[in-house]
Amino acid sequence: MTDDAAHAASAATAENAAPAQTAGFAPAAPGGQDTAAPVPGRAPHAAETRRLYAADWAAFMTWCRAAGLAALPALPTTVAAYLGSMSATLKPGALARRAAAIADRHRRTGHVSPGTDPAVRDVLRAARHARNQLRKADADAPGTPSPIPPVRRRGPLGPAQLARMAARCPGDLAGLRDRALLLLVATGLDPGRLLALDHEHVRFNAQGAALVMPGAGSGAGEEVAVARKASAASAACPVRALQDWLNRSDTRFGPVFRKVDRWGNVEHRRLRPDALRRIWRRRAVMRRPAKKASS
Repeated sequence: MTDDAAHAASAATAENAAPAQTAGFAPAAPGGQDTAAPVPGRAPHAAETRRLYAADWAAFMTWCRAAGLAALPALPTTVAAYLGSMSATLKPGALARRAAAIADRHRRTGHVSPGTDPAVRDVLRAARHARNQLRKADADAPGTPSPIPPVRRRGPLGPAQLARMAARCPGDLAGLRDRALLLLVATGLDPGRLLALDHEHVRFNAQGAALVMPGAGSGAGEEVAVARKASAASAACPVRALQDWLNRSDTRFGPVFRKVDRWGNVEHRRLRPDALRRIWRRRAVMRRPAKKASS
């Protein structure tokens, strides 16, 4: 049960299941062994599924500790941000399994599952769409008979890793854009919702910035405060990075995160969700130490 199809099927089952009642359920035991009683009306998880869910849950807790966020119960925005931070390094099936593991742990400990929230579903939907678009582009490209190779999994991108990737971004327009995006994601914000951000949603103040994050529907989104870092840590300040990008790109209205063409021209078009994977991949490659040429 390790291929993408099995993971996606397992995730769909967990996402659509009704929340369990708290009575008669024990939380998973330390060390990853899930000893919770089976959910009434559902078959118990197979041993391999329990092992994978335990590893997925441990990864989520590690990410939450680094970001200073609660893992249990987790807010839907926290789960969406976590999944969004890994959407460039995990296949959609593996990403869906992570969401299913988080939902399963919440239900088995008597908490409402965050997996049914529209923000979480939007991240999973965007990941599937981006993967389909990449496959289609690869199939349509001339002279490329082989399918797009899978992204090598290097573990979840935590806030510290995202900050290091941002620090290595160059000073050109694409680098300034990616640096601002990486640092904002490192604060726990969902990259998919950041791409939907317009200049009209951004307000700077003495404390930092207030971002009105677009909601899943057409209604007003929630306002999120991003704190400005002290001058000693200004190089890793997401607010300063966002200001630098907006000023250098001369973005005064409309989409905040825009496409930069190969000649360095900033287009009015908003970045699409499938661009996140390319940005994450390109900046992740930059963090690897260069190999010395053999003499």
